[in-house]
Amino acid sequence: MANKFFKQKVRNKKKTITQIIIISVCLIGIVSCFFIAHYFNNLLPSGAVVELRDSVAIEVNGSLPNKTTFFSKLENVKESDIVVEYPDINLQNIGEYQVFIKVHNKKYTSTLKIVDTLSPVLVLKELKIEKGATYTALDFVESCTDNSNKDCIIEFYNLAKTQEGVNIDYSSFTEDGTYPIEIIAKDEANNQSNPIKTTLTIGEGKPKEPECTYGDNSFDTEKYIIAVDISENNCALNGLVYNKENIPEVLVPILDSELAKIKNEFEKLNLNGTIEVTREIDPIPNLSNTGLVGFAVRIKLTLNNELVLDYHYKMDGTREYVINKYNLS
Repeated sequence: MANKFFKQKVRNKKKTITQIIIISVCLIGIVSCFFIAHYFNNLLPSGAVVELRDSVAIEVNGSLPNKTTFFSKLENVKESDIVVEYPDINLQNIGEYQVFIKVHNKKYTSTLKIVDTLSPVLVLKELKIEKGATYTALDFVESCTDNSNKDCIIEFYNLAKTQEGVNIDYSSFTEDGTYPIEIIAKDEANNQSNPIKTTLTIGEGKPKEPECTYGDNSFDTEKYIIAVDISENNCALNGLVYNKENIPEVLVPILDSELAKIKNEFEKLNLNGTIEVTREIDPIPNLSNTGLVGFAVRIKLTLNNELVLDYHYKMDGTREYVINKYNLS
């Protein structure tokens, strides 16, 4: 009886071991199939080339970029096979946001930078006050808008100069008369508009005919496209006060803003290669060649040593293109 019980127990034990082995083999097979399927599902199509950019920049309050913009190189991949996810993004706030990208279930990450490289758009008006009344830069503003949808920072332009090259002291305008005023607008990202001119009239003052020490501000419009007008009260300035060896201070914020815009525009084009930007700055003399009227700015960009962008920067902030291979606005 004991022998029979022992044999039955051994058979049950063998049966249990066999079941465990079968179940284990099945589980291994299922897991293997899962990993094999997962591996093949994550394979890119034959001939596909996928290279991501570390980051992509867009303007604040702008639109999300096309999903192909995140790739520095993308070949043999359909746009419909790309999924881009933007968790916790706020297009109204400047900052950096992580972006998750899938191509045929293969996962990538990049960064979306929300930037502000555009200057405010400023419109001025003339101001007339009684003698003894006070005024601020804001009193000359007709309107000012910025792409950030936030208030502009309005200031007197402190680089405006007299004919002799001395900075204008706006606080000295206290007597009856009409005075030249220059105003700039900035935003929170420190983008600055070009200085815009208007006039302040105190009492019954009337504009006086300018006595131009260095001649008037007429210049050869066929030869030069003016980017910055530094003349005062229709008079040219003394050109000797500007250091020709360095970029004039008046041009620094303009050039910085333009270079930021170019970088942003070309990042959106999804191009590969080496980009180089050069800038040419020419002082603009008046017709009598006795004084300085302003500066002309020409910007050129090469891609892999090919000239693809060549334009004159104009005083109103627009561009006059000589070459515009990629049809920038």
